[in-house]
Amino acid sequence: MVQFSFRPPGADYLGFEATPEGIIETACKAEELGFDAVLLNDHIIVDGSPRALPSWGNTYDPLIVLSYIAARTSRIRLGTSVLIMPYRNPVATAKMMATLDQMSGGRLIAGVGAGWCEAEFAALGVPFHERGARTTEYLRIWQACWAPDPVAFHGRFFAFDNMYTKPKPLQQPHPPIWIGGASQAALRRAAAFAQVWQPTPMALADLRTCQAYLREACAKRGRQDVPATRMSFRVNFSDITGSAPGASAGAERPLGQGTPAQVAEDMRRFRHEAGLEAFQINFNGCHNLQQLLDSVVLFIREVKPCVEQ
Repeated sequence: MVQFSFRPPGADYLGFEATPEGIIETACKAEELGFDAVLLNDHIIVDGSPRALPSWGNTYDPLIVLSYIAARTSRIRLGTSVLIMPYRNPVATAKMMATLDQMSGGRLIAGVGAGWCEAEFAALGVPFHERGARTTEYLRIWQACWAPDPVAFHGRFFAFDNMYTKPKPLQQPHPPIWIGGASQAALRRAAAFAQVWQPTPMALADLRTCQAYLREACAKRGRQDVPATRMSFRVNFSDITGSAPGASAGAERPLGQGTPAQVAEDMRRFRHEAGLEAFQINFNGCHNLQQLLDSVVLFIREVKPCVEQ
């Protein structure tokens, strides 16, 4: 069975204002319709650049939002896509995530990435050039904190001995770790830690190249269970939202944009040619909450059955 996760509007990247009501309504609808997980973005403080401010200037804290969604749902899994690992104290974050896993009945997905916004790193007092090293070390700290007490860790940035931290996650040995990013460093990190590799949208040829590198990285570590790929996939239904902004007559149809049948065909190509059995669905081109809800329903009704064929 193909799995589909969903990104509620936890930030303004969709083009309309994120609100608590919109986040909760879409998350509950996703559970009702059978999505296996909801995943939230992460930004804390951004600059005024065109890449950062319009999309991420109003971003709700993902862990707090997920705790609220946990209280309003019962089955759907709850994840970050991605939590920017270097931004937060890793010991405190390990405690928060273990608590959320306990409170949600073992539904947490720990999706992480190294981050990209240099101005955000500067504002948070975290050296941008250390982001990769910190992400890798912080993952090891999470694993240490989630192991049986007493716990110990000795690294470049943190060290402690004979310490105690509870609760432990309900999922053992720990919640599944999903790694984002498509750099070779991110793929090596996925080979070392991840149950799932979750790249941003990319062309099929690029995805297959990355998957080949991931397999090589796993082989070098002696790992046989290569992380599954769950690629983010942008969906824009033209019969709901109209043509993409700036699209011209005769232009090549963007991947994931068009009728439900066209979207399904795009996704089937990734399934059959790259072996994808899971997708993270990001609905684009929605100008308000109702359009987003309509797109979610249309996807489940007309796209999902075709992709699963």
